[in-house]
Amino acid sequence: MQSSFGNTKEIKTMTFKANEDNVKILGRTKSVDDIRYINYSCSGVEFEFTGTKVSAVLCSDKSKWEDSLKAWVAVFVDDEETPSKRFPLDTEEAVYELYNSDTCKPVKIRLMKVSEVAFAYAGIKEIIVEAVEPIKPTKNKEHKIEFIGDSITCGYGIEGVWNVDTFTTAQENPWSAYAAKTARHFDADFRCVSWSGIGIISSWTEVDEANDEWLMPMLYKYTDAAFDRNMGKTDFEVWDNSTYVPDLIIINLGTNDNSYTKGIDERIEKFTTEYYNLLSQVKACNPTSEIICTLGAMGQDLCPAVEKAVMEFARETNDTKVHSMRFEVQLESDGIGADWHPVEITHDKMSKRLIEEVKKIMKW
Repeated sequence: MQSSFGNTKEIKTMTFKANEDNVKILGRTKSVDDIRYINYSCSGVEFEFTGTKVSAVLCSDKSKWEDSLKAWVAVFVDDEETPSKRFPLDTEEAVYELYNSDTCKPVKIRLMKVSEVAFAYAGIKEIIVEAVEPIKPTKNKEHKIEFIGDSITCGYGIEGVWNVDTFTTAQENPWSAYAAKTARHFDADFRCVSWSGIGIISSWTEVDEANDEWLMPMLYKYTDAAFDRNMGKTDFEVWDNSTYVPDLIIINLGTNDNSYTKGIDERIEKFTTEYYNLLSQVKACNPTSEIICTLGAMGQDLCPAVEKAVMEFARETNDTKVHSMRFEVQLESDGIGADWHPVEITHDKMSKRLIEEVKKIMKW
């Protein structure tokens, strides 16, 4: 068959592992027994090749979860805005066709998880291609961003309707959320360390007690603490921050803490202190990064506390690379997603506001 490079090359069926030699790694992922686990929102792999077909052997712990919380992945061909395919992992292990064409040509493939780390996992066991040459990683982009957040960053409920739908991972879409939209605007590599319901002193709670089983200051230390715990481990793998050095970090936390602080001065003071400590932790891991601390789309009650923590941190450390910014509260007239979460119209507004701030700070 004639390739796009003008040379006659034979198309072969080749199999590859999802390691750094073969693919570009997107997000915080774990490699265990040659399986690449892509559990965080928008985590995955990207590669290019010249050929006609791509399949992947994907695995999941689907049987441990309700049907509504299964893992979902998306496939992007070349630089398309909307994925060619988006599908759930319905079995523990299966071969999924990602791309198929009658024409042998250069192609870029991105396989990305669009459900979140808090629910069913997704692993890539093998990538199978019909191609004239081995697959290879795509190139890194000029800018790198990291988002640290909760359900809003995960795109929780973005495709659902408040008081109509019960949340499912089928309605979760981080690619349509403000974080991914902002990264795409700047053509930046990005990753999300995000978990629905997560907080700094308390994750979401419906009782008058802090919910501190999982908190972001703990999660941020590790590659994928949830996966390690589900595998029965107590010694979690510590994340190596040197593998990805972001130019910019966006922190969007506090929405869930507000379910506990409830305007109580003592609790707000504790939140402020621990937000400061989280800034110290993130900055120690990423000393050269600019940081923008955001909040507000689902309520601005803790915005003053975030702004106070940022001002105190900047003053006491003489750090000029830490900033704060408020999002406007979502409007019912724009629509409300599952469990009172923002819909895509609101995420569009959030992204536009954040893009303005990034341009001002980063000069991108």
